[in-house]
Formats: sequence, structure tokens, C-alpha cells
Amino acid sequence: MPFIRTTTNVNLDEAQEKRLREGTAELIKDILGKDPIRMMTAYEGGVHLSRGTGEIHHVPTAFVECKFFGGGGYEVFEKFDQAMHELYRKTLSIEPVNLYIKYEVINGWDKPAQIFKI
Repeated sequence: MPFIRTTTNVNLDEAQEKRLREGTAELIKDILGKDPIRMMTAYEGGVHLSRGTGEIHHVPTAFVECKFFGGGGYEVFEKFDQAMHELYRKTLSIEPVNLYIKYEVINGWDKPAQIFKI
């Protein structure tokens, strides 16, 4: 189950959230080979988020956390990364230099009894 959380200084409207959610689902399916029905997303828009202190202080910026339960390998994540940058550029006018994406692969999601065993 991929979990994608977006924090941005852009005031998101419903249509933008929908485009991001649908675009991300397509990438999850096409690039990661995972069923998007299991994808979970969270969007936080209008956050006081900035890059630097000068003129770039108020440009559209976002921090995206991608948590994947199971691996994919470097090549897969590199392709996903490039596609995410393009999706956010088209949808929110966030240039790649202003989009930070953090990836985390979590193993053991399918074995919760072992994770929480006391």
C-alpha cells in the first residue's frame, strides 16, 4: 500500500487534488506495478512552506513523502520520481527545483503480528 503525503504552500482546490490523486494512481499502477485501489494520499495546501529567504521565498513549493510497503529498486523509483516532478509541474506549477520528494520503503507490512509481537 503506497502512502503519498503532500505538503505545499499552494492553496489546493478540489480539482487540483483530484488531478494529483488520479495522476499518482496512474503512476503507482504503470511504474510501480501496484494496484492503486490500495493507495492512500493526504494533501495539505496553503501551508507556510518556503524555500530560502530571498526572492524564492514565495514560489510554489511542495514536500512530498512517499512511503512504499515493499521495494521497487532504484531504477523504478527514479522513473517514478521524474514522473511525479512532471505531474506536480503540470498540476500546481511547481518547478522540479522546488519539489522535494522523500522516499521510504517499509518492509514487513504484510506481517503485523511479527512487527508488534511482544
